[in-house]
Amino acid sequence: MKLWGRKKDEARRSEPPPPSKSEERMVKRAVRLVKAGRYDDAVRVCDRVLEAIPDSAGAMIIKAELAVESGDLGEAEKWFDRALRADPGNVECMVSKASVLAKRGKYRAAAKCCDEALRIDPGSEPALCEKALALNGRGRPDEALQCYEIVLAANPGNMEVVLNKGVVLMMKGMYEEGIACCDRVLSDDPRDIGALFNKAAALASLDRHEDMLRGLEATMSVGGDDVRGLVEDVLSRAGATEEERKSVMNAGRTGADGRRKRKRRRGRA
Repeated sequence: MKLWGRKKDEARRSEPPPPSKSEERMVKRAVRLVKAGRYDDAVRVCDRVLEAIPDSAGAMIIKAELAVESGDLGEAEKWFDRALRADPGNVECMVSKASVLAKRGKYRAAAKCCDEALRIDPGSEPALCEKALALNGRGRPDEALQCYEIVLAANPGNMEVVLNKGVVLMMKGMYEEGIACCDRVLSDDPRDIGALFNKAAALASLDRHEDMLRGLEATMSVGGDDVRGLVEDVLSRAGATEEERKSVMNAGRTGADGRRKRKRRRGRA
């Protein structure tokens, strides 16, 4: 089913010297260029930094993130590796590398990378969340759920984690529990596109046809063309009639006029 789906003293010993003022200034300039969408200029600035300071972790991380943006995950992994050799205690870099590894299907390596980050910062929410994604990718959903529970125990209002927890539950066939997670997200934001769609997909799996149709209409009203393919897939699997399909798709056109762009929660599994 498709869903929207340091211990400080320890880190200090491995931290590199602080960046010089000139390096820091150039890296900040590269960050501004990235934010402005001037990626080629940002790469040129980073290259100049690395020519002068070959172990500039900041410049390497920017190059890695730009490689992710361009879809070159192998290049991104290479730059994250180099950055971690320069700055071995950088938890954020470890988590970013884990994300790339998971996207490349290297779930075991991704989980190991997260474990190293958690050894340095046991309470790191990003590391716990990336570890959960990697564990689920390895077919270990119960351990993934444990990671999410740790995060929610410390931060029960993290709706992205609630949504991702629901995805794992649904993939385990625990649709009612997954729907409860979606409802929790929707109580916080009734127009959350990920929760609306995932709930409708779970309702389809439970053969609650009319509820599914209402949920897909709400999904189309908020998401429109962005979710059309996913909605069509659910309708097809549920054996919806042509009349039902048209009714759901028309909800997308009806809601499109007043719809505002919304930030989507990841809902990854």
